[in-house]
Amino acid sequence: MSSETPHPMEMGHDSEASVLETAAQRVAARLHEHFPDRPADEYERLRRRLATMVVALRRIVAGATGAAVPAFTRADEVLLARMEHELLWLPKANTDTDAVLRALRACSTYRNAPMEGGQPAASEASDLRSRMVGPDAFELLVEVAHDFRSPLTSILFLSETLRDGHSGEVNDLQRSQLGLMYSAAFGLANVATDVVDLARRGLDLVDEEPSPYGFAEVFRNVERMIRPMVEEKGLELRIEIPDRGQSEGHAHALGRVMLNLTTNAVKFTDEGLVEIGVKQLSQGRVEYYVQDTGRGIPEDRQKELFQPFKKRRGQGQTGEFFSGSGVGLSIARRLVEAMGAKLEFTTSNQDGTRFYFVLRGPGRRGE
Repeated sequence: MSSETPHPMEMGHDSEASVLETAAQRVAARLHEHFPDRPADEYERLRRRLATMVVALRRIVAGATGAAVPAFTRADEVLLARMEHELLWLPKANTDTDAVLRALRACSTYRNAPMEGGQPAASEASDLRSRMVGPDAFELLVEVAHDFRSPLTSILFLSETLRDGHSGEVNDLQRSQLGLMYSAAFGLANVATDVVDLARRGLDLVDEEPSPYGFAEVFRNVERMIRPMVEEKGLELRIEIPDRGQSEGHAHALGRVMLNLTTNAVKFTDEGLVEIGVKQLSQGRVEYYVQDTGRGIPEDRQKELFQPFKKRRGQGQTGEFFSGSGVGLSIARRLVEAMGAKLEFTTSNQDGTRFYFVLRGPGRRGE
């Protein structure tokens, strides 16, 4: 399997096999990011594992029985998660929607294969209550997050495709309803992904070696994911980046941080705008920021802002100023720190909230 990322225009007319192969190639090209600090021969083994997975996924799509699926491994989970991500980001102009959906369902089926070296399912499920309060309670939570994420990614892809009219014309009411569907699925999928990443404790944070990236590409991806939520709430989304500006660093981690921060800003802004952007500072430094016109964060809540799995303050409380679980902001802070910077914020009832961090240019650490 080639490790080079194919250009979108080279994909041609996609079938299930070709979209799976394209997604696998994109994952293979970034194995050093997904599995940092591994020996060279380990990456070759992962490429072979990825090729085996693609064969199994193609058999699932073709209607083969579960016997065709090899035993599932922990490494497979990372590979599958990244393949699902790549499937969702394939260019829609020349991608078969039905083929992508069937490929996503195949990934979900593969994930349900028996765990290699795992315990029998009957013994694991014998006492659910004891597991929920026992030492493996967090592992159970991660398993549930896995189960949520696969169908949610399918809902995201399908609702966005329908909303954009790729499957036929939709009226304004239907477009609004699909926007609500997308927003709900997007929020749940983000929580599931954050829980899984938190469980990995840094396994999938940043690539060891930085690489060049353009500001426009990173922010375009964020805008595409967040646009349905912004339009549904009637907000303005403003993007401020230098013309044809670029830097060097960890584009995937950066995009994840900006997406989490922007999602949080949109969620807790009822009117006005959300602005995301880049400011080029002196000495090669670059500031990334997300500014909203929403409610400020009360002082007594700021100390627990980045704490994951915070306990809610009462049932049905409506005055939340950030994600109830806190996992998204916790992941964002870890990613920023992994890139050598510090995630900071300012907040007030009058001016809203602004999250920001400063990264240095190529070859330097952040501050």
